[in-house]
Amino acid sequence: MSSFDYSAIAALLGGTIPGSPSKFTQRYLDGVVARCNRRIGVLQDRIDGVVEGRVMPDRDDVTIGSGRQFNLAILFLDICGFSSRPNWTGDEQKAVLKTMNMFMAEMLSIVHDFGGTYEKNTGDGFMAYFGETGGTVSERIKPAAEAALVMHYINDVYLSPWFSNNGIAPIKFRIGIDYGPVTIARVGIHGEKSSLVAIGTSANIANKLMLRIPNGGICIGDEVKRNLPNNWGTTCRQCDEPSGFVYIQTQVPYLAWELNHRLKAPIA
Repeated sequence: MSSFDYSAIAALLGGTIPGSPSKFTQRYLDGVVARCNRRIGVLQDRIDGVVEGRVMPDRDDVTIGSGRQFNLAILFLDICGFSSRPNWTGDEQKAVLKTMNMFMAEMLSIVHDFGGTYEKNTGDGFMAYFGETGGTVSERIKPAAEAALVMHYINDVYLSPWFSNNGIAPIKFRIGIDYGPVTIARVGIHGEKSSLVAIGTSANIANKLMLRIPNGGICIGDEVKRNLPNNWGTTCRQCDEPSGFVYIQTQVPYLAWELNHRLKAPIA
């Protein structure tokens, strides 16, 4: 499998736009490319072994603990149409595993890069949260939105061309983000299967927001929109339908917004 290079995207790497994340630099992207190339270097042997039954996929040994309550930005990511991808034959399953190993691994790395914590894998998506270390509402929300923007950039500019060059259909995905009080808790049985869940209305909203953008993109709740950087305001389009939730006291619908701010190039 070929590695990433910049030749096909050189035209995209000049200049920047207002509101780019401070972390979104050429040095950061160089690190992303190096990280992806390291994955490519070990991917084929690992995938062959898993499909043929020689290697047991890794599993984290986690301990069930009590819940933790925070005000957090909750991010849900979901791959569009993933269940329709062919995965009956061994070769088809290898293609799916390559997709998951490259795409999911890099998306989760970006969550970590922007100070977020990955908690729940839904098969073709995941949940992450941002802001557990405190700060203002805007300081908790901004890293989640920035991570979402960088995820789309990396997928558009690096991952999708690599998938196409290796005979794999590129990925389209959608992200929902909302902010509010949640409890992060692990549920299950010691020694058996368990999982981490986010309990709270904002987590439910973040998940439902993705329904407003079935063909991919970023959808944010009203609380997130109000606390984004000012120069991002013009990139938000109110969705035709609200989130499906209402404010308790006023019964006013809680609005959903499509965030159309797309990064074009890194900061030099």
